[in-house]
Amino acid sequence: MNATHPILALIAYVLAIVTAALLLRAVPKIARHLQHSGESRYASIDGLRGYLAFGVFVHHSVITWIFLRTGVIAFPPSNFYSMLGQGSVALFFMITGFLFWNRVLTQGRQHDWLAFGVSRVFRLYPLYLPLMLTVFVTVFYLQDWQLKEPGIELFKQILAWLTFDRPDINQYPQTGMLISNVTWTLAYEVFFYLALPLAATVFIFRGNWRQVVLCLIGIYALYQLVGWEHSLKKHFLASFLGGIAAAYWVRRPQLVAWSRKPLAGVIAIAALAIAFTAFDRAFKTAPLVLLSLFFVIVASGNPLFGALKPRSIRWLGEISYSTYLLHGFVLWLLVQRLPLVLHLDARDEWVYLPLVAVCTCLLILISSLTFLYIEQPGMNAGRKVTQWLRQRHKGNKPLAEKVAR
Repeated sequence: MNATHPILALIAYVLAIVTAALLLRAVPKIARHLQHSGESRYASIDGLRGYLAFGVFVHHSVITWIFLRTGVIAFPPSNFYSMLGQGSVALFFMITGFLFWNRVLTQGRQHDWLAFGVSRVFRLYPLYLPLMLTVFVTVFYLQDWQLKEPGIELFKQILAWLTFDRPDINQYPQTGMLISNVTWTLAYEVFFYLALPLAATVFIFRGNWRQVVLCLIGIYALYQLVGWEHSLKKHFLASFLGGIAAAYWVRRPQLVAWSRKPLAGVIAIAALAIAFTAFDRAFKTAPLVLLSLFFVIVASGNPLFGALKPRSIRWLGEISYSTYLLHGFVLWLLVQRLPLVLHLDARDEWVYLPLVAVCTCLLILISSLTFLYIEQPGMNAGRKVTQWLRQRHKGNKPLAEKVAR
C-alpha cells in the first residue's frame, strides 16, 4: 500500500486514539485531570484540538516520506494530505480568534489584560524552551561540537529562535526541518495576542476617533514588527476572522440552537469534506469560508455525532500543544535518524510505515508526559506570577498615592 493512501491516515488516528485510551486506563493522574477539568463550556472545541494537532503530524509524516524518496521538501500530492496540515492550522487560528475575542466580548472593559499577557507567556515558553535547547544540542552533536559561527552570530540565532524564527544554527542547513518548521504559526499567534487589546479598543470598546486612529496605527506597527523576520501574510491572518465570526455567532440563541441539530452536524462534516478534497491550500477564500462554517457549528457545541466527545479525544485535545510542537522532532528522530543507526532503508514502505506507527504511539506518550510535567506546571506558575504582580501592585499603591499628594 502506498504511504500516501488516505486509509493510512485513518489507521494513524486509530492508533493515536487507542494509545490515549490506554494511557487513561494506566495513568490515574490523566484520568483525574480530565475529571477535575470537567465538561468545558466549549467541550467540542477541546475535542477538535486533538484531531487538528495530530492531523499536522500526519501531514508532516507524508512530507517526510516524499523527502526521503525524492530529496525534495514539497506539499503532499493529494488534496487531503495537504489540507490535513494547512486546514488544521487554519482551524487552530480560528480557535484562538474565537476563544480570546469571545472572552473580551464577555468581559468588556473588565477584561484582565495582566492575566492574559502573563498566561500567554507561560503557555508558550515552558515547553518551547526545552525544545529549542534540544534543537541546539542536536545541531552541535551532529557537528561534533564544533563552533562554526562567531559568538555574536550564535547569539543572534538564539534571539531569533526565542522569537519563533528558525534561522540555521551554526551553519547547519535547514535547521528548522528538525522540528518540521512548526514554530512559524506561533508568530501569528503572538501577533494576535499583541494586537488583541488594540483591536478590541477599535471594534468592541469603541473608543473616540483619536484612540481608534492610534490603535489602527499600533496594529499596523505590530504587523510590521512581528513580520520583520516572519513575513506575516494577510491570507493567513484572515483565518482568525472565522473564529471572531464564531464569537458573534454563539451569542445568537437561534443560531446556536440550529447549530446543535443533527442537520447542522451533517452540514459541518460536508463543509469539512469539501474543503479537504476540493482544495489543496486552506488559506484561500473558498476553503476558509467552508472551514469557518464547519467551525461555527462546532463552536456552538455540536459534537459531530459524538466524534468530539470521547475521553481519549478530549485527552488528545489537552496535549495538542505538545503534540503540535514536538511531533517534528520525534518524527525526525525515529524516521530519519534511527534507520541510519539500524542500517535500514526508510524509503522502503514496509520500513517507513511501522516506524510512523511507533512514532504515533511514542508521540502521544511523550506529549502526555510533557503536558503533565511541563505545560501544566507552567500554566500554574503563570497564575502564581499574576497573583504576585497584583500583590506587588497593591503594595506599591499607597506609596504612589502619597507621592501624588
